Amino acid sequence: MVDERVVHWLRRRPTVVDAAVAGVLGTVCALIGMLVHAGLEYFVFTAALTAPLAVRRRLPEWSAVAVAVAAGAQWLTVRDTTGAVFADAAVPITVYTLAAHGRGSWSRLGLIFGLGGAALGGWSWPQLPMPALAHLLVGAFLASTVVAAWLGGAWQRARRGELTALAERAELAETAHEQRVRLAVLSERTRIARDIHDILAHTLSVIIAQADGGRYAADAHPQRAVDALRAIGQQGRAALAETRRALGVLRDDSAPGIPDLVPLVEDLRAAGLPVELTVDLPGVEPDPALGLLVYRIVQEGLTNVVKHAGLDAQAVVSVRRERQRLLVSVADDGRSPAPDHETDSVRSGFGLIGMRERVSAHGGVLEFQRREAAPGHLLRVRIPL
Repeated sequence: MVDERVVHWLRRRPTVVDAAVAGVLGTVCALIGMLVHAGLEYFVFTAALTAPLAVRRRLPEWSAVAVAVAAGAQWLTVRDTTGAVFADAAVPITVYTLAAHGRGSWSRLGLIFGLGGAALGGWSWPQLPMPALAHLLVGAFLASTVVAAWLGGAWQRARRGELTALAERAELAETAHEQRVRLAVLSERTRIARDIHDILAHTLSVIIAQADGGRYAADAHPQRAVDALRAIGQQGRAALAETRRALGVLRDDSAPGIPDLVPLVEDLRAAGLPVELTVDLPGVEPDPALGLLVYRIVQEGLTNVVKHAGLDAQAVVSVRRERQRLLVSVADDGRSPAPDHETDSVRSGFGLIGMRERVSAHGGVLEFQRREAAPGHLLRVRIPL
């Protein structure tokens, strides 16, 4: 709007505004002096009081000193002749400027000297013979103008400080928002990396196993080699589709979940790994994020079975509810060497580390250990519902 543009223009040019105010005040006071046929001293003190106002915000302390000297000289020299002049309005203006723009000590000095000047003015004016009450009223009026000017300047300083604080707070909020966005991007990149790892590690493990089996069976059983190639093609296409879905920023509505465990297990069965799947979740409707977590846990667990135990092993997958916890387990009867670490102290292997981070993000616990009553290993996860 026009008024907002004018205010913005004036705020950016304080020196020009102050010079214009000083010029207008000096001109008005001079015209009044000409109308009343004032003496030369009137115009001298008018100029001495109004001229320093031209730099009142750029040099508030020096401007205040100049006005104080002019007002003091006026009271000492012409208080009984010319007396007060209209340019004495520069005194409350100076007090306001010191309170609004001067340093703290100068603001207090401006108030003290302003009240002192009001007391001297009440003592000397009015110049006509008047009772003491009239002098008291004049002094009180002058003091009230000084106090009002000082309070107005102090309020302006406080308001400017609040605006500065708000601007700094807004800048901090913007910086914090940028940091949150950056962290969200990094988190999403990490999530994409984990999912792509889960997808590719699982699929490539199955493909490698199929390729090795097909190569060994090619001479004696050509049909098995054909079946292995067909399974490799299916796994490759499935991995490509999941990778594209992962690179599509992994929206929860398109990410795999618990229902997708069935085709995952069927693919492994077709590849030659006997897998038994049990899903028992009465009254539980996992959200997409939890469903994706369960899917990745089972996928990584079966990938490890294929990689370390081989297709000759048998896997048992269980997803069930126990009170307020979701239990996910992947067990095998393979005889591969056990890792040096046991239970939930999984420290090696990018897949297991990624699973542990995923589970921890949901407040769960991951355990990986040898089975107690049978050969093989057990991957078990407990997640609070």
